[in-house]
Formats: sequence, structure tokens, C-alpha cells
Amino acid sequence: MSVLNVAIAGFGTIGSGVAHVLAEHSVQPDSKIKLVGILELDTQGVFAKTWFEKNPELFYENPQQLLDDPQVDVVVETIGGSGFARELIRTALQNDKHVITANKDLIAVHGAELMKIARENQRHLIFEAAVAGAIPVLRLLKDYLQVQDIKGLQGILNGTTNYILCEMENNNLSFEEALSQAQGLGFAEQDPTNDIKGIDARYKLVILTYLITGQWFSPEQITLEGIDHLEKADFEYAERMGRRIKLIANIRLSEDGILVYVLPLMIEKNEMLAKISGSTNAVTISGKYSEDITLIGKGAGSLPTASAIVSDLNKVQRHPEPFPAPPISGQLELESISSIRFRHTLRFEVRDHPGIFGHFGKIFERHSINIYALEQLPQYHRIGKEGEENVIFTLTLQNCQEGLVLKALKEINQAEYMLKPVVLLREIV
Repeated sequence: MSVLNVAIAGFGTIGSGVAHVLAEHSVQPDSKIKLVGILELDTQGVFAKTWFEKNPELFYENPQQLLDDPQVDVVVETIGGSGFARELIRTALQNDKHVITANKDLIAVHGAELMKIARENQRHLIFEAAVAGAIPVLRLLKDYLQVQDIKGLQGILNGTTNYILCEMENNNLSFEEALSQAQGLGFAEQDPTNDIKGIDARYKLVILTYLITGQWFSPEQITLEGIDHLEKADFEYAERMGRRIKLIANIRLSEDGILVYVLPLMIEKNEMLAKISGSTNAVTISGKYSEDITLIGKGAGSLPTASAIVSDLNKVQRHPEPFPAPPISGQLELESISSIRFRHTLRFEVRDHPGIFGHFGKIFERHSINIYALEQLPQYHRIGKEGEENVIFTLTLQNCQEGLVLKALKEINQAEYMLKPVVLLREIV
């Protein structure tokens, strides 16, 4: 393909970033990618207004005009959401146009359907920018590594949560204070639910799992826990143990199947992922024959994401024929996390009165769980409304299965002395 003609659908933060990068590249004499159209109905928006005033001829009046445009080779979808964007991608592929998208939500939920349409029409559907922004983790998995040799993957896939966790640890902020600060700096949305609940990281993990195994799992199949229940006491405990708390997306392959989850974990400070600070993303890939490979970089933002999209455009320009699907690693069974062993630390907040330790000790005994250590946190004790002392303490268990701990906690959380549900911190063993 001599010149690749591109139309951008959606001219917000990411779409305008793509246009900016393409404009800078266009002045190069060997540039082979040309922006020929923009679909953005709000031409007076903060990102589109300047472009519309300078180049009104680039803007389509409606989506059908873009889809019918014979000169467009590839559509860059940066609209977001899973309604209109899904239909636009479907129709663009059926109209013999390649599609590049950063829409992780859409690909995680509808990737199997859209990839099938792309293959039927012999078109590219590329989503490098949907996971970890400018970090080329998807390209590494697709183009360089033998995926059958990959044993696992661990990553920090959401910069907002990593920023919040770092601020809570380093500056002794509450979760609410760290979140407010992240919103003020533009790291977190006004509605931060997808970030702080781990949903965003789970979407990305669905895509990574597909590229490694060739199988699409639904997001709901993946165990998920966010970070909004964490408090200062958890970080103090982790510090005393020489650990840091990170929201980790994890894939582990074994002869028994595949384990996939997104959980806040305590990890040793000397581990690579523990050293990732601020809004940075990182992915560590473990192989049978290679040592761990870690990729680090900006996982979001206008220009880092735009850079990944333009890299994908270059790939289409060089290789117009679509790439084969990832090899399927058999029909892998998704392992239940209930059988996985962790070292668990539990944070209790209770009304202080006699018999508490004896009560939950009997519950743990019934579930064959051994207690390793107990630590009270008097600095967090306070007097409750009825004059009783409210006590916080941590309990560390010997390594045991997740499922046993959850069963025990279901009983403990129903006790009348509990002020809040027990907070569970895990460490991989």
C-alpha cells in the first residue's frame, strides 16, 4: 500500500492526539499516512473547533458519509462506549475498511464478534492502544514471543489506581484525599468507578488473555477487587512488612488451566512492579525459556495513546493483509481462585469487648486455618457513639486457600461486634 488514507471517528482527547501526531508526520517527505476525514458532530468542541476552522473540508456531516467514502482505507475509532462505536466498527469492516481502536471496554466485551467480522472481510482490527497506552505489550505478544512459551503475566494496568496507592503510601493520605488529588490533576475521571473498582484493568486483562491463549473470556469470569476499601492502616502494615500494595492484573498458565484475576496485592519492595510509581503502567511477562521481561511506560493520555494508534497505522500501511489469529492453547479451563493459596492479612474493626479473639479463633479452627500473628493498632483506636472503644487490629494467617478464608470471613462478618467487613490483604506465596 503506497499511501494509507485515514479517517478519525471521534475527535476528543485521543482522536485529536492522533490528528496532532499525523500532522507532524505529514511534513516528512517519506510520509505514507494521510488524514482524509474526521467524524465529529460537535465541531465547536474544545478539541475540534480549531481543526474545523482551518480544515472544514475534512469533517463529515454524518457517519454514513464516512462509511461510504471510497478513499478511506482505515477508520480510527476513538469515540468510546459500546453502542454507536460497536456498530460503526462492524459496518466499517463490512465496507472493507481496516479499523484501529483504543476502546478496551468494547473489545473486552465484543472482541470475539468483531474479530470474526474482520476475518470474514479480510480486514485488520487492531487494538494495541487499548492496553497500556504507548507500551507495546500487545505487539510483543503478537510479533515477538512464542505465546505457547508464556507462563504468566503480571501488570499494573491502570495509572489512576497506581497514583492513588502511591499517594496513600508516600504521603499518608486517605483514599478520599488521594482520589480527589488524582481528579484535580486529571488522572481520574469525575466518575472514577471503572478505575478504582478495577474494572478498567479487568477489561485490559481480557484482551491480554486472548492474545496469550486465543480464547475470549467474559470480564465477569475474571475475579476482581478494587482499591476503594483500603485505608492508611493497610499501608502502615505493608511498610512494616517491607511490602507495597499494588493493584495487580495477573495471568498464570499451568497444566491445570489458567488463573486470571485483578486484585490489590502486597508485594516485596525489591520486586520490579513494586517500584512503579505515579500514573505509570508496567507489564512483566514470564516465559519458559526467557527471564522475566518488564515493559514500563505511560498507559494513558492523549499523545501516548495516539502514538500507539499511529504505530498501528504504520503496521497496516506496511502489511495490508490481516494477521492470523493467536494460536489457541487448547480449551483452557479457568481456575477458581478459591483453590489458590495466599498469605492473608486481615484488618478488623470491632467494638471492643471480651471473647472476640476466642470467637473468630474457633471459626478459623473449624475451617482448618492457622493464625500466624496478631497485631493491635492502638493509634487507630477511638471511642464509639455508645462509649465503647472501637479497636482496629490485623491478623496474619499461615498460607492457606482463598476459599477457606472467604468462608470463615462470611461467618465473622456477621458477628455483632464487627463495625465493618474485614479487609483482606493478600500476598502471593
